[in-house]
Amino acid sequence: MINKKEMVNKTIDGVTGGKEAVAAMLGMTVDCFNNHLYEKRGSRFFTVDELAEMADLRNTHFVADYFAERVGCLVVASPVAAEFDSVDMFDCHLQLNAVKGVLDKTIEEATADGFFDARERRDITRLKRRYQSMFEAFMLKLDALYSDTGT
Repeated sequence: MINKKEMVNKTIDGVTGGKEAVAAMLGMTVDCFNNHLYEKRGSRFFTVDELAEMADLRNTHFVADYFAERVGCLVVASPVAAEFDSVDMFDCHLQLNAVKGVLDKTIEEATADGFFDARERRDITRLKRRYQSMFEAFMLKLDALYSDTGT
């Protein structure tokens, strides 16, 4: 799980103009932005509205991921049906099965000694989340591609 500072940095990474541009968009100086980011000089961390504005700059998912992970949930992007077809679905299904295979192999290796150590638990959790989000995305795409849009 990433911490909130990493979440902000990933969210604004690649914004033209960098922190200066993001700070200006939020109506802050760079020093004020950094004070909020590092919670220095009595500054609070960013508000949810400020985080949402940052996420909107590049349409990133890091803010949503951060909050979802804190409450044990996953974020899955909503598919746009016009962007894929049955060939894309086949590719998505192959990728889903590949991740499932890696997850199964990791679990098999981790259980060989009768318990999960911290690294094994972390690897399994990471792969499980990846598989779950890919599966949900696959199902959303499947529904979007094959649902009856006339009703």
